[in-house]
Amino acid sequence: MNIKSILLSGTALSIVLGFSTNVVASESGLKYIGEYTIPTSFAWKNVPFGGLSAIRWHEREQRFYAISDSRNTPAEGKPRFYKLKIDLSSSGIKDVIVEQQYDLLDADGEAFKKGFVDAEGLVITPENQLLWSSEAGSPLRKSTLTGKFVEDLSAIFPEGYSVDSKKEDPEGFRSGISWEGLSFTPDNHYLYVAAEGALKQDGPLASPVNSSPARILKFRYNGGDKKPQLEKSFLYNVDPVSHISKFAINDNGVSEVLALNENKLLVVERSGRNASEGFNDWDFTVKVWLADTAASTNIKEIKSLAQVEKRSIIQPVVKKLLIDFSDVTNAPDCIEGVTFGPMIDGKKTLIFVSNNNFQPYQNTKFYLFQDVNDVLK
Repeated sequence: MNIKSILLSGTALSIVLGFSTNVVASESGLKYIGEYTIPTSFAWKNVPFGGLSAIRWHEREQRFYAISDSRNTPAEGKPRFYKLKIDLSSSGIKDVIVEQQYDLLDADGEAFKKGFVDAEGLVITPENQLLWSSEAGSPLRKSTLTGKFVEDLSAIFPEGYSVDSKKEDPEGFRSGISWEGLSFTPDNHYLYVAAEGALKQDGPLASPVNSSPARILKFRYNGGDKKPQLEKSFLYNVDPVSHISKFAINDNGVSEVLALNENKLLVVERSGRNASEGFNDWDFTVKVWLADTAASTNIKEIKSLAQVEKRSIIQPVVKKLLIDFSDVTNAPDCIEGVTFGPMIDGKKTLIFVSNNNFQPYQNTKFYLFQDVNDVLK
């Protein structure tokens, strides 16, 4: 994509790009309308724009909120999130307007220090606050819509689920592989929190020869000052790595979830492999699954799946392929966020966003789908 123009207006920046409108009606009933690219070279108020790991539509404000996984390093900047206006229609995404950038602040009103935050998931609470997950420090925190710290919700997670476990620890998550997905059900009664891959005590990460037993947690959301309560935990089998790199780095994991109702949700699996030596040049395979937890075994009381003698007694989440991004775009990027958007012609929309990882080989991309056959129920 080529930049056609950059428009600066007050505190809002509008980036108008050449955008793809390669409309494809997939077999799933979702129509792919097009994509929109913001290059990694773009900065907002001299701060690099990128690292978007989640996005959510704020219905009352008619705006999108997107969180960055910036970790307070010189290259990435402070932990932060954005307020965006996205101009979309049945023709595609015309432009993306960055209206505001907010720093995520700790309990002392300071920016989180390096190593204390790696933001991944984001939802807007019924109380009009941000609830966001992290792969460092606390797994779940609450902030205001301007970034001020409200609450640390680490205590709602069971023991053995640490996001900061040491390499030699037998329990907890491996570094950078923890709570990626976060979604309320449409009625806000339940909160889903999904792991990217397996806990150490549950099994291996996905590889070319094996799947990974990840967990999806289901909390009752009580609202107000009441903390969410864990009701159920489900086994979600992440697919094995489908494409193997000759440069030896391959992975696959859950990067986001979006609840459709109490039992069904979309699950994004993103597989990455290095296309050349090193860690900077990557190719991605992205698949979106329609997952159903209705008949799944509640594994809340099982501390270690690896120690279950008869795994066949555990009914995992049932999954059905909904979107394979290789069918609709030539080069899917590192997609980590999905949200419902405004209706188009009376039909629901889905907007996916990719994480550029602040790398020159990647970009921030927005992908627009329309639910023409009402499959997202």
